[in-house]
Amino acid sequence: MLRGAIIGLGNIAMRGHVPAFHAQSLRSKASIVAMMDVVGQNRVQAAKALPEVKCYADVEDLLRIEKPDFVDICTPPHTHAGYIRACAGRKIHIMCEKPLVEEFSSAQDIANLVRTAGIVFVPCHQYKYSPLWKTIRDFIVSKKLGDVTLAQFNVYRLQADTGTAGWNPGWRTNRQQSGGGILVDTGAHYFYLAQYFFGLPKRITSVLRTLKHSSYGVEDTALVTLEYPSTLMQVNLTWAASKRANSVYIAGSGGSLSYDGARLIFTSDRGTEEIPMPNVSDKNQYISWYESLILDFIARIDKNDLSSGPIDE
Repeated sequence: MLRGAIIGLGNIAMRGHVPAFHAQSLRSKASIVAMMDVVGQNRVQAAKALPEVKCYADVEDLLRIEKPDFVDICTPPHTHAGYIRACAGRKIHIMCEKPLVEEFSSAQDIANLVRTAGIVFVPCHQYKYSPLWKTIRDFIVSKKLGDVTLAQFNVYRLQADTGTAGWNPGWRTNRQQSGGGILVDTGAHYFYLAQYFFGLPKRITSVLRTLKHSSYGVEDTALVTLEYPSTLMQVNLTWAASKRANSVYIAGSGGSLSYDGARLIFTSDRGTEEIPMPNVSDKNQYISWYESLILDFIARIDKNDLSSGPIDE
């Protein structure tokens, strides 16, 4: 069984990653033996939830004493590079929350380090494990829609999600800590989904605006177009909406798909088919997605699969 450690004990770790590691499918494959957070309040709460797991305030102490086989990094983007360097230098396999880092130059350095370190690295691109996005990709790849001409994704939120109270609840709207606004925080998911669906685009254009939250140090709205030889993909993201919602519309020469938050509808010249789907705005859904992602991560470690696909993505 592989021994793992979680770095960062905020909301996404405690509500998504930790429950996923407790899934039946992972109990014989991996065990979390240590946790680390610089915030005392987070360590106290984590210790209450996982009293059998050792908790540290310093990553160097954790890595030196516990010598884990892998780490799961769940901290804000501006801290990722330092933790990745510390773990890669010890040949420790890494799973890391998105986005990789907060600046492109740092991303290039970290990617080169990971490629040469001889470790498995997997980013937390958990949306690819969602029933919705897997089903949509199956429709695209199998040509059930024919040749896709337009793909539109709409993400509506009332404000940025807050971080844990013990550190900086507003870190997502601090450019130095997050790397940007909603384009980085939520848009990151749609850029790896774009590769998952269509590959790399030929051209990208974007418009960033602050429509509501003038106190944020980043944009609250982003409109992005990704251009492919015969397909336009549009991503509309906002923290300035009046309600939380997601919707999708994909049109092709052989039919269309639409999603309204609860139902996926396939329409073609043969009629309409409804495909029930969970609400992707419900973050409780993330646990099963993380479970599948972690299973893939563990399988890569078991097979010593050091291919660079995940870091390239």
